[in-house]
Amino acid sequence: DKADGVTMEIAHDPGEALILDWGKLRHVPDPVTGRKRIVWTFIGVMGYSRRRVVRVVWRMDVETTLRAVESMFRELGGVPKKITIDNPKCISLNANYYEPLLNPVAERFAGHYGFFWECLPPREPQMKGHVETQVPYMRRLMQARDGTWDGIEADEVYLRGKVELANGKPHGTTRRRPLEVWEAEEKSAMKALPALDYAMEQYSEGLVRRAEAL
Repeated sequence: DKADGVTMEIAHDPGEALILDWGKLRHVPDPVTGRKRIVWTFIGVMGYSRRRVVRVVWRMDVETTLRAVESMFRELGGVPKKITIDNPKCISLNANYYEPLLNPVAERFAGHYGFFWECLPPREPQMKGHVETQVPYMRRLMQARDGTWDGIEADEVYLRGKVELANGKPHGTTRRRPLEVWEAEEKSAMKALPALDYAMEQYSEGLVRRAEAL
């Protein structure tokens, strides 16, 4: 482990944690305006088996983030005990070393699925070392394509296929195949999915003008 370096590997029990991170994937022409726009990759790694899941999104707002997480749960067939993530505004309204203030929608989403958010302390990305190296990896995979833009759905299909292949190969650190470890040791430790998806809601903070003294 490298407590003072770029990454710090933290041991997890089966089904304990899905570790998430975002990153810029590439710039593409907007399908409506034609202007250059950022496409983001949203990556998850199961802390025990190191199984990876990936989504490609246009934005990082509350609904897009939670729907991506929900989609990952469906792919995994269950829910981990916690999700480890930085302090993005869509999840944590106020970054705090000990007790971040969660977005109420994200908090209710966690209650619906039966997990809790582990928002890492500010400026401590190395604490989710399992996933920090994945963003450059996704960029390299995308650069290996011929550079054509067939839409965001095509990018996701491409990356998910590559990630699934990688999950079947020995992991660089554990030397075990993530899919084999997942099937044998971690899949059964996941919580069952609820019968219904989360009914998404909107949340915003308004400004209240102070009344003038009469």
